[in-house]
Amino acid sequence: MRRQLTGLVAASMCLVLIAFLVPTLLLVQRDVENRGLLAAVLRAQTVAAMTSSLTPSSLPTGPQEGLAISVFLADGRVLGVPAERTPSVELAAACRGATNETADGVEILVPVTAMQGCPTVVRVLATAEALRSGLTPMLLMVLSLSLALLFTGVLLAERLGRGLLRSVADLAGTADRLATGDLSARASTEGPLEIRKTAVELNRLATRVDDLVASERRRSADLTHRLRTPLAALRLDVDALKDPALTHRLVEDVDAVTAAVNEVIRASQQLVSDNGAVCSDLAKVVRERTEFWSVLAEDTSRNIRVQIQPRVLPVRVSDAALEAIMDALLANVFAHTPAGVDLAVTAHAVGDGAVLVVEDAGPGFPDTGMIERGRSGTASTGLGLDIVRRTAEDSDGSLSVGGSPLGGARVAVRFGAAKE
Repeated sequence: MRRQLTGLVAASMCLVLIAFLVPTLLLVQRDVENRGLLAAVLRAQTVAAMTSSLTPSSLPTGPQEGLAISVFLADGRVLGVPAERTPSVELAAACRGATNETADGVEILVPVTAMQGCPTVVRVLATAEALRSGLTPMLLMVLSLSLALLFTGVLLAERLGRGLLRSVADLAGTADRLATGDLSARASTEGPLEIRKTAVELNRLATRVDDLVASERRRSADLTHRLRTPLAALRLDVDALKDPALTHRLVEDVDAVTAAVNEVIRASQQLVSDNGAVCSDLAKVVRERTEFWSVLAEDTSRNIRVQIQPRVLPVRVSDAALEAIMDALLANVFAHTPAGVDLAVTAHAVGDGAVLVVEDAGPGFPDTGMIERGRSGTASTGLGLDIVRRTAEDSDGSLSVGGSPLGGARVAVRFGAAKE
Protein backbone atom coordinates (compact mmCIF):
# COMPACT_ATOMS: atom_id res chain seq x y z
CA MET A 1 0.00 0.00 0.00
CA ARG A 2 2.79 2.42 0.89
CA ARG A 3 4.63 1.69 -2.37
CA GLN A 4 1.45 2.15 -4.37
CA LEU A 5 0.70 5.48 -2.72
CA THR A 6 4.28 6.67 -3.20
CA GLY A 7 4.29 5.57 -6.84
CA LEU A 8 0.96 7.29 -7.49
CA VAL A 9 2.19 10.56 -6.00
CA ALA A 10 5.49 10.34 -7.89
CA ALA A 11 3.73 9.70 -11.21
CA SER A 12 1.26 12.54 -10.63
CA MET A 13 4.02 14.96 -9.70
CA CYS A 14 6.08 13.95 -12.74
CA LEU A 15 3.16 14.77 -15.03
CA VAL A 16 2.62 18.11 -13.30
CA LEU A 17 6.32 18.95 -13.42
CA ILE A 18 6.53 18.08 -17.12
CA ALA A 19 3.57 20.34 -17.83
CA PHE A 20 5.30 23.03 -15.78
CA LEU A 21 8.85 22.56 -17.06
CA VAL A 22 8.19 22.74 -20.81
CA PRO A 23 6.79 26.30 -20.87
CA THR A 24 9.10 27.37 -18.05
CA LEU A 25 12.23 26.26 -19.93
CA LEU A 26 11.01 28.02 -23.07
CA LEU A 27 10.40 31.20 -21.10
CA VAL A 28 13.83 30.96 -19.49
CA GLN A 29 15.50 30.55 -22.88
CA ARG A 30 13.56 33.51 -24.31
CA ASP A 31 14.45 35.65 -21.30
CA VAL A 32 18.15 34.83 -21.62
CA GLU A 33 18.11 35.69 -25.34
CA ASN A 34 16.35 38.98 -24.63
CA ARG A 35 18.98 39.84 -22.05
CA GLY A 36 21.70 39.08 -24.58
CA LEU A 37 20.06 41.32 -27.19
CA LEU A 38 19.62 44.09 -24.64
CA ALA A 39 23.31 43.89 -23.77
CA ALA A 40 24.18 44.11 -27.49
CA VAL A 41 21.94 47.18 -27.97
CA LEU A 42 23.44 48.93 -24.96
CA ARG A 43 26.97 48.18 -26.25
CA ALA A 44 26.09 49.53 -29.71
CA GLN A 45 24.62 52.73 -28.26
CA THR A 46 27.66 53.21 -26.04
CA VAL A 47 30.06 52.84 -28.98
CA ALA A 48 27.90 55.14 -31.12
CA ALA A 49 28.25 57.88 -28.55
CA MET A 50 32.06 57.54 -28.70
CA THR A 51 32.61 57.35 -32.47
CA SER A 52 34.11 60.86 -32.67
CA SER A 53 37.00 59.83 -30.43
CA LEU A 54 37.64 56.34 -31.75
CA THR A 55 41.01 55.33 -33.15
CA PRO A 56 41.96 52.15 -35.03
CA SER A 57 43.18 50.62 -31.76
CA SER A 58 40.18 51.61 -29.63
CA LEU A 59 38.07 48.57 -30.50
CA PRO A 60 39.02 44.86 -30.31
CA THR A 61 39.51 43.11 -33.59
CA GLY A 62 37.75 39.97 -32.43
CA PRO A 63 34.52 39.07 -30.59
CA GLN A 64 34.51 39.55 -26.80
CA GLU A 65 31.89 37.89 -24.59
CA GLY A 66 30.12 36.85 -27.76
CA LEU A 67 29.82 40.45 -29.09
CA ALA A 68 31.65 41.48 -32.33
CA ILE A 69 31.77 45.30 -32.67
CA SER A 70 32.38 46.92 -36.04
CA VAL A 71 32.25 50.67 -36.87
CA PHE A 72 31.77 51.65 -40.52
CA LEU A 73 33.20 55.14 -41.08
CA ALA A 74 32.22 57.58 -43.81
CA ASP A 75 35.56 57.20 -45.56
CA GLY A 76 34.99 53.44 -45.98
CA ARG A 77 37.25 52.29 -43.19
CA VAL A 78 36.06 49.65 -40.69
CA LEU A 79 37.17 49.85 -37.06
CA GLY A 80 37.08 46.85 -34.76
CA VAL A 81 36.10 43.45 -36.10
CA PRO A 82 36.46 43.32 -39.86
CA ALA A 83 33.09 43.01 -41.62
CA GLU A 84 31.60 43.52 -45.06
CA ARG A 85 29.50 46.57 -45.82
CA THR A 86 26.23 44.77 -46.46
CA PRO A 87 22.99 46.25 -47.77
CA SER A 88 21.76 46.37 -44.17
CA VAL A 89 24.67 48.64 -43.31
CA GLU A 90 23.89 50.85 -46.32
CA LEU A 91 20.29 51.05 -45.14
CA ALA A 92 21.42 52.02 -41.65
CA ALA A 93 23.61 54.74 -43.19
CA ALA A 94 20.36 56.30 -44.31
CA CYS A 95 19.63 56.89 -40.60
CA ARG A 96 17.49 53.79 -40.24
CA GLY A 97 18.61 51.51 -37.42
CA ALA A 98 17.83 47.83 -37.65
CA THR A 99 18.08 44.47 -35.90
CA ASN A 100 18.63 41.55 -38.26
CA GLU A 101 19.12 37.82 -37.86
CA THR A 102 22.12 36.43 -39.68
CA ALA A 103 23.81 33.08 -40.01
CA ASP A 104 26.28 34.08 -37.31
CA GLY A 105 23.75 35.53 -34.87
CA VAL A 106 21.79 38.74 -34.48
CA GLU A 107 23.27 42.06 -35.66
CA ILE A 108 22.38 45.42 -34.15
CA LEU A 109 22.86 48.40 -36.50
CA VAL A 110 22.93 51.86 -34.90
CA PRO A 111 23.44 54.90 -37.20
CA VAL A 112 25.43 57.85 -35.86
CA THR A 113 23.71 61.11 -36.75
CA ALA A 114 25.93 63.88 -38.16
CA MET A 115 25.45 67.21 -39.92
CA GLN A 116 25.09 65.48 -43.27
CA GLY A 117 23.00 62.33 -42.57
CA CYS A 118 24.36 59.24 -40.87
CA PRO A 119 27.63 58.37 -42.57
CA THR A 120 28.89 56.32 -39.59
CA VAL A 121 27.21 53.04 -38.60
CA VAL A 122 27.92 50.94 -35.51
CA ARG A 123 27.34 47.21 -35.94
CA VAL A 124 27.26 44.80 -32.98
CA LEU A 125 26.90 41.12 -33.82
CA ALA A 126 25.53 39.03 -30.93
CA THR A 127 26.68 35.46 -31.45
CA ALA A 128 25.06 32.33 -29.99
CA GLU A 129 27.49 32.58 -27.08
CA ALA A 130 26.12 35.99 -26.09
CA LEU A 131 22.51 35.01 -26.65
CA ARG A 132 22.86 31.92 -24.41
CA SER A 133 25.10 33.36 -21.75
CA GLY A 134 23.70 32.36 -18.37
CA LEU A 135 21.22 29.85 -19.84
CA THR A 136 22.87 26.75 -18.35
CA PRO A 137 22.78 27.98 -14.71
CA MET A 138 19.14 29.00 -15.14
CA LEU A 139 18.22 25.61 -16.56
CA LEU A 140 20.07 23.81 -13.77
CA MET A 141 18.28 25.94 -11.18
CA VAL A 142 14.86 25.16 -12.67
CA LEU A 143 15.65 21.44 -12.92
CA SER A 144 17.05 21.36 -9.38
CA LEU A 145 13.93 23.05 -8.06
CA SER A 146 11.76 20.54 -9.91
CA LEU A 147 13.72 17.60 -8.53
CA ALA A 148 13.51 19.08 -5.03
CA LEU A 149 9.73 19.40 -5.40
CA LEU A 150 9.51 15.82 -6.66
CA PHE A 151 11.63 14.53 -3.79
CA THR A 152 9.58 16.49 -1.25
CA GLY A 153 6.33 15.13 -2.67
CA VAL A 154 7.60 11.55 -2.60
CA LEU A 155 8.89 12.02 0.94
CA LEU A 156 5.54 13.39 2.11
CA ALA A 157 3.73 10.52 0.39
CA GLU A 158 6.10 8.06 2.09
CA ARG A 159 5.42 9.59 5.50
CA LEU A 160 1.67 9.60 4.83
CA GLY A 161 1.75 5.98 3.71
CA ARG A 162 3.82 5.01 6.73
CA GLY A 163 1.31 6.72 9.04
CA LEU A 164 -1.58 4.91 7.38
CA LEU A 165 0.21 1.57 7.57
CA ARG A 166 1.13 2.20 11.20
CA SER A 167 -2.55 2.67 12.05
CA VAL A 168 -3.55 -0.41 10.06
CA ALA A 169 -0.71 -2.43 11.60
CA ASP A 170 -1.86 -1.36 15.07
CA LEU A 171 -5.37 -2.60 14.26
CA ALA A 172 -4.00 -5.90 12.95
CA GLY A 173 -1.76 -6.28 16.00
CA THR A 174 -4.64 -5.62 18.36
CA ALA A 175 -6.79 -8.16 16.52
CA ASP A 176 -3.99 -10.75 16.75
CA ARG A 177 -3.59 -10.14 20.48
CA LEU A 178 -7.32 -10.53 21.00
CA ALA A 179 -7.24 -13.74 18.97
CA THR A 180 -4.50 -15.15 21.22
CA GLY A 181 -6.53 -14.40 24.35
CA ASP A 182 -5.14 -11.02 25.43
CA LEU A 183 -8.45 -9.32 26.14
CA SER A 184 -6.68 -6.24 27.51
CA ALA A 185 -5.47 -5.33 24.00
CA ARG A 186 -6.88 -2.06 22.71
CA ALA A 187 -6.27 -0.33 19.38
CA SER A 188 -5.01 3.23 19.14
CA THR A 189 -7.72 5.67 18.09
CA GLU A 190 -5.38 7.77 15.96
CA GLY A 191 -5.04 8.14 12.22
CA PRO A 192 -7.57 8.75 9.44
CA LEU A 193 -11.27 8.97 10.25
CA GLU A 194 -12.13 5.54 8.83
CA ILE A 195 -9.34 3.83 10.77
CA ARG A 196 -10.33 5.66 13.96
CA LYS A 197 -13.91 4.42 13.57
CA THR A 198 -12.68 0.87 13.01
CA ALA A 199 -10.43 1.11 16.07
CA VAL A 200 -13.30 2.39 18.23
CA GLU A 201 -15.54 -0.47 17.12
CA LEU A 202 -12.78 -3.02 17.68
CA ASN A 203 -12.21 -1.65 21.18
CA ARG A 204 -15.94 -1.86 21.88
CA LEU A 205 -15.92 -5.47 20.73
CA ALA A 206 -12.90 -6.26 22.92
CA THR A 207 -14.58 -4.63 25.94
CA ARG A 208 -17.75 -6.59 25.30
CA VAL A 209 -15.84 -9.87 25.01
CA ASP A 210 -13.90 -9.06 28.18
CA ASP A 211 -17.15 -8.37 30.02
CA LEU A 212 -18.66 -11.64 28.79
CA VAL A 213 -15.59 -13.61 29.85
CA ALA A 214 -15.58 -11.95 33.26
CA SER A 215 -19.26 -12.75 33.65
CA GLU A 216 -18.63 -16.35 32.66
CA ARG A 217 -15.84 -16.66 35.18
CA ARG A 218 -18.10 -15.30 37.90
CA ARG A 219 -20.67 -17.88 36.96
CA SER A 220 -17.96 -20.54 37.16
CA ALA A 221 -17.02 -19.36 40.64
CA ASP A 222 -20.67 -19.52 41.72
CA LEU A 223 -20.92 -22.98 40.22
CA THR A 224 -17.83 -24.05 42.13
CA HIS A 225 -19.35 -22.90 45.39
CA ARG A 226 -22.71 -24.52 44.65
CA LEU A 227 -21.15 -27.87 43.75
CA ARG A 228 -18.64 -27.98 46.57
CA THR A 229 -21.29 -27.50 49.22
CA PRO A 230 -23.16 -30.75 48.47
CA LEU A 231 -19.85 -32.51 47.88
CA ALA A 232 -18.65 -31.40 51.31
CA ALA A 233 -21.90 -32.66 52.86
CA LEU A 234 -21.51 -35.93 50.99
CA ARG A 235 -17.94 -36.23 52.26
CA LEU A 236 -19.15 -35.79 55.83
CA ASP A 237 -21.77 -38.49 55.32
CA VAL A 238 -19.14 -40.80 53.89
CA ASP A 239 -16.82 -40.20 56.84
CA ALA A 240 -19.69 -41.16 59.14
CA LEU A 241 -19.91 -44.65 57.70
CA LYS A 242 -18.60 -47.42 59.91
CA ASP A 243 -17.37 -49.71 57.16
CA PRO A 244 -13.71 -48.70 56.55
CA ALA A 245 -13.49 -50.35 53.14
CA LEU A 246 -16.70 -48.74 51.92
CA THR A 247 -15.67 -45.42 53.41
CA HIS A 248 -12.31 -45.54 51.65
CA ARG A 249 -13.92 -46.39 48.30
CA LEU A 250 -16.55 -43.70 48.60
CA VAL A 251 -13.95 -41.09 49.67
CA GLU A 252 -11.97 -41.89 46.55
CA ASP A 253 -15.10 -41.48 44.44
CA VAL A 254 -15.97 -38.17 46.09
CA ASP A 255 -12.42 -36.94 45.59
CA ALA A 256 -12.56 -38.01 41.94
CA VAL A 257 -15.82 -36.11 41.44
CA THR A 258 -14.36 -33.07 43.19
CA ALA A 259 -11.25 -33.19 41.01
CA ALA A 260 -13.40 -33.55 37.89
CA VAL A 261 -15.49 -30.55 38.91
CA ASN A 262 -12.37 -28.52 39.60
CA GLU A 263 -10.93 -29.50 36.22
CA VAL A 264 -14.13 -28.47 34.45
CA ILE A 265 -14.13 -25.12 36.20
CA ARG A 266 -10.44 -24.59 35.50
CA ALA A 267 -10.89 -25.50 31.84
CA SER A 268 -13.86 -23.15 31.50
CA GLN A 269 -11.75 -20.31 32.85
CA GLN A 270 -9.06 -21.03 30.29
CA LEU A 271 -11.28 -21.12 27.21
CA VAL A 272 -10.00 -17.80 25.94
CA SER A 273 -6.34 -18.51 26.62
CA ASP A 274 -4.21 -20.17 23.98
CA ASN A 275 -0.72 -20.35 25.39
CA GLY A 276 0.41 -22.50 22.52
CA ALA A 277 0.60 -19.45 20.26
CA VAL A 278 2.64 -17.38 22.74
CA CYS A 279 6.41 -17.08 22.56
CA SER A 280 8.62 -14.81 24.66
CA ASP A 281 12.32 -14.50 25.41
CA LEU A 282 12.87 -15.28 29.10
CA ALA A 283 16.41 -13.88 29.02
CA LYS A 284 15.22 -10.52 27.70
CA VAL A 285 12.44 -10.14 30.29
CA VAL A 286 14.66 -11.21 33.19
CA ARG A 287 17.33 -8.75 32.10
CA GLU A 288 14.82 -5.89 31.87
CA ARG A 289 13.03 -6.59 35.17
CA THR A 290 16.21 -7.08 37.20
CA GLU A 291 17.47 -3.80 35.84
CA PHE A 292 14.19 -2.19 36.92
CA TRP A 293 14.39 -3.64 40.45
CA SER A 294 18.08 -2.84 40.80
CA VAL A 295 17.19 0.75 41.71
CA LEU A 296 15.22 -0.39 44.75
CA ALA A 297 17.97 -2.88 45.55
CA GLU A 298 20.50 -0.08 45.77
CA ASP A 299 18.16 1.94 47.98
CA THR A 300 17.85 -1.02 50.38
CA SER A 301 21.58 -1.91 50.31
CA ARG A 302 21.02 -5.17 48.42
CA ASN A 303 23.18 -6.82 45.82
CA ILE A 304 21.49 -8.62 42.94
CA ARG A 305 23.65 -11.24 41.23
CA VAL A 306 22.27 -11.92 37.77
CA GLN A 307 23.33 -14.92 35.70
CA ILE A 308 21.58 -15.22 32.32
CA GLN A 309 22.63 -17.68 29.67
CA PRO A 310 23.86 -15.61 26.68
CA ARG A 311 21.27 -16.77 24.18
CA VAL A 312 17.57 -16.46 23.45
CA LEU A 313 15.46 -18.49 25.87
CA PRO A 314 12.07 -18.96 24.15
CA VAL A 315 9.25 -20.04 26.47
CA ARG A 316 5.51 -20.49 26.02
CA VAL A 317 4.49 -17.56 28.22
CA SER A 318 3.60 -14.02 27.25
CA ASP A 319 5.86 -11.07 28.04
CA ALA A 320 3.25 -9.65 30.39
CA ALA A 321 3.00 -12.92 32.32
CA LEU A 322 6.78 -13.20 32.58
CA GLU A 323 6.99 -9.64 33.86
CA ALA A 324 4.29 -10.39 36.43
CA ILE A 325 6.22 -13.49 37.56
CA MET A 326 9.48 -11.58 37.91
CA ASP A 327 7.75 -8.76 39.79
CA ALA A 328 5.98 -11.19 42.11
CA LEU A 329 9.14 -13.14 42.97
CA LEU A 330 11.33 -10.09 43.48
CA ALA A 331 8.60 -8.29 45.40
CA ASN A 332 8.40 -11.26 47.78
CA VAL A 333 12.13 -11.01 48.44
CA PHE A 334 11.97 -7.30 49.11
CA ALA A 335 8.82 -7.60 51.22
CA HIS A 336 9.77 -10.62 53.36
CA THR A 337 13.50 -10.11 53.92
CA PRO A 338 15.23 -7.32 55.81
CA ALA A 339 17.18 -4.60 54.06
CA GLY A 340 20.71 -5.55 53.08
CA VAL A 341 19.86 -9.14 52.18
CA ASP A 342 21.42 -10.15 48.87
CA LEU A 343 19.64 -12.14 46.20
CA ALA A 344 20.47 -13.98 42.99
CA VAL A 345 18.54 -14.35 39.72
CA THR A 346 19.45 -17.10 37.27
CA ALA A 347 17.95 -17.99 33.89
CA HIS A 348 19.15 -20.82 31.66
CA ALA A 349 17.87 -23.36 29.20
CA VAL A 350 16.72 -26.81 30.31
CA GLY A 351 15.80 -29.20 27.53
CA ASP A 352 13.43 -27.41 25.15
CA GLY A 353 12.30 -24.99 27.84
CA ALA A 354 13.98 -22.75 30.37
CA VAL A 355 14.29 -22.31 34.14
CA LEU A 356 14.13 -19.14 36.21
CA VAL A 357 15.62 -19.30 39.72
CA VAL A 358 15.25 -16.55 42.33
CA GLU A 359 16.99 -17.09 45.68
CA ASP A 360 17.98 -14.92 48.61
CA ALA A 361 20.03 -14.91 51.79
CA GLY A 362 17.08 -14.18 54.04
CA PRO A 363 15.33 -16.33 56.64
CA GLY A 364 13.82 -18.66 54.04
CA PHE A 365 10.34 -20.22 53.85
CA PRO A 366 8.75 -21.14 57.17
CA ASP A 367 6.62 -23.65 55.26
CA THR A 368 6.99 -24.92 51.68
CA GLY A 369 3.19 -25.00 51.49
CA MET A 370 3.29 -21.24 50.87
CA ILE A 371 2.67 -21.86 47.18
CA GLU A 372 -0.93 -22.77 47.98
CA ARG A 373 -3.39 -20.14 46.87
CA GLY A 374 -4.35 -17.72 49.62
CA ARG A 375 -1.82 -19.07 52.10
CA SER A 376 0.72 -16.68 53.56
CA GLY A 377 2.85 -16.41 56.65
CA THR A 378 2.39 -12.65 56.72
CA ALA A 379 -0.39 -10.19 56.05
CA SER A 380 -0.18 -10.63 52.26
CA THR A 381 -2.89 -12.22 50.10
CA GLY A 382 -0.93 -15.40 49.46
CA LEU A 383 -1.72 -15.27 45.74
CA GLY A 384 1.70 -14.43 44.30
CA LEU A 385 3.34 -17.85 44.27
CA ASP A 386 0.09 -19.49 43.21
CA ILE A 387 -0.12 -17.18 40.22
CA VAL A 388 3.48 -18.06 39.35
CA ARG A 389 2.72 -21.75 39.70
CA ARG A 390 -0.40 -21.62 37.53
CA THR A 391 1.37 -19.63 34.81
CA ALA A 392 4.23 -22.11 34.76
CA GLU A 393 1.87 -25.07 34.65
CA ASP A 394 -0.14 -23.51 31.81
CA SER A 395 3.06 -23.62 29.75
CA ASP A 396 3.64 -27.28 30.72
CA GLY A 397 6.15 -26.19 33.35
CA SER A 398 6.32 -26.35 37.13
CA LEU A 399 7.19 -24.48 40.31
CA SER A 400 9.36 -25.68 43.15
CA VAL A 401 10.42 -23.97 46.38
CA GLY A 402 13.03 -24.83 48.93
CA GLY A 403 16.23 -23.72 50.61
CA SER A 404 18.96 -21.76 48.89
CA PRO A 405 22.73 -22.18 49.18
CA LEU A 406 22.70 -18.51 50.12
CA GLY A 407 20.87 -19.46 53.30
CA GLY A 408 17.39 -18.22 52.43
CA ALA A 409 14.54 -19.19 50.11
CA ARG A 410 14.84 -20.59 46.61
CA VAL A 411 12.08 -20.51 43.99
CA ALA A 412 12.63 -22.36 40.69
CA VAL A 413 10.12 -21.85 37.87
CA ARG A 414 10.35 -24.13 34.87
CA PHE A 415 8.63 -22.99 31.66
CA GLY A 416 7.60 -25.14 28.73
CA ALA A 417 9.13 -24.69 25.30
CA ALA A 418 7.52 -22.28 22.87
CA LYS A 419 5.62 -24.01 20.09
CA GLU A 420 6.28 -22.97 16.50
